[in-house]
Amino acid sequence: MGQELQGTAGLTAPKGNKIDLIRVILTIGIVLRHAALVDMSVGTPVFDGIMKWVLLLTEVCVPLFFVISGYLFFRNVPEDPPSGWFWNKIRSRFLSLFIPLIIANCIAFGAYYLAIKQFPSMIDGFLGDRWKDPLFVFWKGPINLSLWFIRELIIVSILSPIIYLIVRHFRWCGVILLGLLWIAKIGPAPLFFFSAGACLSTWKIEPIEKWLASNGGVSVRSRAWTYFVYLYHYLLVVSIKKALVVCLSPTNTIQLIGIFLLSFVAALGILSAVYYLMRLLTPRVTRIIVGGK
Repeated sequence: MGQELQGTAGLTAPKGNKIDLIRVILTIGIVLRHAALVDMSVGTPVFDGIMKWVLLLTEVCVPLFFVISGYLFFRNVPEDPPSGWFWNKIRSRFLSLFIPLIIANCIAFGAYYLAIKQFPSMIDGFLGDRWKDPLFVFWKGPINLSLWFIRELIIVSILSPIIYLIVRHFRWCGVILLGLLWIAKIGPAPLFFFSAGACLSTWKIEPIEKWLASNGGVSVRSRAWTYFVYLYHYLLVVSIKKALVVCLSPTNTIQLIGIFLLSFVAALGILSAVYYLMRLLTPRVTRIIVGGK
């Protein structure tokens, strides 16, 4: 996991593994998904078909993030873990999940409030009066809608002792049962996918282990970048695409594809620039924002 690459100046730069590479790809996929113009009142048959393929191909992104999270959570679990092992894990997840969740939602609330005052027509009917409910803003929604993933990750982390008992004693049969409950709309999807990752980590498959631990061609620092982009991309990319549609009034497929790609590139570029600037000027604050990554 912690291999190093010797730099030309005699310095060492940490190499990321295949999991880090997968996270980069999935993060880009999620931004691409939210840049899709599926909630607009414009479109052409060709463009609508392209958007359906974008949504279909990026459908796997969040489920795979849950699988990765479950895999990493149980990465070094002892065969008979003491009670303190889960407590320490859950406490570390509190710092890496709950605090970034609150900060990101506070920023989203501030941005939404300013938008209501300055550009009410742009967000008319978007959340109704729910933005006035603190429970919705920080948890039930939340106001930064894509952070439902972080909320669910907190919940399954709290349930980790139960999940461990299921995968330890029932192995993949237990995971399959959770999957069937999800398909029957009885059990939640996050529990199934997180448990699948937990089972993969607990009952290691050697070829998969070696592949995941091998060099992914990205830096370990990509972990913080992917987390930052995920935390703050949603409202930005939605605002950009809505503003472009209003300003450009697209009428054909080429214009619509241009707005879709521009929204994606602009959001990713802005977030990357902000992240690297913050890391340069305020590294401690940035570290808190991305949960210590």
